[in-house]
Amino acid sequence: MTSLELMTDEVQVWVASLAVTDKRYGELASYMPPEEIEHSTSLHPIAARRYVVARGILRNLLSGFTGTDAKKLRFTYGASGKPALAERDDIQFNISHSADLGLFAFAPDRPVGVDVENERPVRRLLDVAQRFMSDDELRTLAETPEDRRNTEFLRSWVVREARLKAEGKGVWSGNVNQSPKLTHRLFAPRPGYIAAVAAPDADWRLYTCAMKD
Repeated sequence: MTSLELMTDEVQVWVASLAVTDKRYGELASYMPPEEIEHSTSLHPIAARRYVVARGILRNLLSGFTGTDAKKLRFTYGASGKPALAERDDIQFNISHSADLGLFAFAPDRPVGVDVENERPVRRLLDVAQRFMSDDELRTLAETPEDRRNTEFLRSWVVREARLKAEGKGVWSGNVNQSPKLTHRLFAPRPGYIAAVAAPDADWRLYTCAMKD
């Protein structure tokens, strides 16, 4: 990976396909330490392949930003499993994937969260919403015409997840306490997908970068 640069007050989101050739898969897998390879063996084969590709791409990008060999990067993990680079705080990152699309968010000066979903029918939508969403979100969803309700749910979901992840929390953290310090941006990384990225304050710019398949 060639040298990459992050500017202050900038959030970069890299968009990458997780459907790669076997040759590329082998290259990405070679960046991973034994413990990550071992973890992949506990997953369903399709999920395992996507996990290896996503982690390999993450390591490749972080290597470009930091100048450290991808194989030598070491992570620490927060209470909800959010990774961070060990022994350095000059780059924050987060990842998300849905189907065969992965998003990789980076910022130099603030925590960041990202989430993506492929647009698909959500089974038992209202049951899921009642379990995870706030009263205001439920009210908005109920007032949305039925033919647009699925899209509205997914929009709310990715915003919720991105904000939680920016705060180092997980989906089981309950209804989001909407911190006034967090702002988010909604965007479509590719046709058929919806995504959100969140970070503290409102003075940051979003740049999306497409990786070659």
